Amino acid sequence: MKISKLTLLETNVDDCSPELISWVMERVMEEGALDIHVIPCVMKKGRLGYLIRVLTQEPEKFTKLLMQETKTLGVRAIDVERVELERETRKIKIDILSEEEEIGIKKSKHGIKPEFEDVRRLAKKHEVAYWEMDEIIREKLKNSDSGDLPITQPR
Repeated sequence: MKISKLTLLETNVDDCSPELISWVMERVMEEGALDIHVIPCVMKKGRLGYLIRVLTQEPEKFTKLLMQETKTLGVRAIDVERVELERETRKIKIDILSEEEEIGIKKSKHGIKPEFEDVRRLAKKHEVAYWEMDEIIREKLKNSDSGDLPITQPR
């Protein structure tokens, strides 16, 4: 297992539309945050709002981004440790619907899982549902030499 020292940033906002929240989530991930969560909440005086949480190794960068994009007046910074299982991410080539495709896979002691973005890209390309492409890829992984670990099942 690997332990990382990270920062969890939090801010509460009550004057943001869902479209703005979506924009903030996209920006935060594009800028390299490790994770983002947006949790609906009831704030003081009964106002509906959102708790935005960003996990990062660059707290100053994302504090500035949150303040700029949401107009929040404050951001909490909490030092945290994250414990992770060892895992490997790599690219492999497999045959998908009679075409050779390159996809990313994640391997851990729990099994092998295709990368979300690759499943999404191939579902669009081949005009099939996401779940269908996920099943096609997982079946191909089961029958390939991509590793001796079991394929993880979608939840």
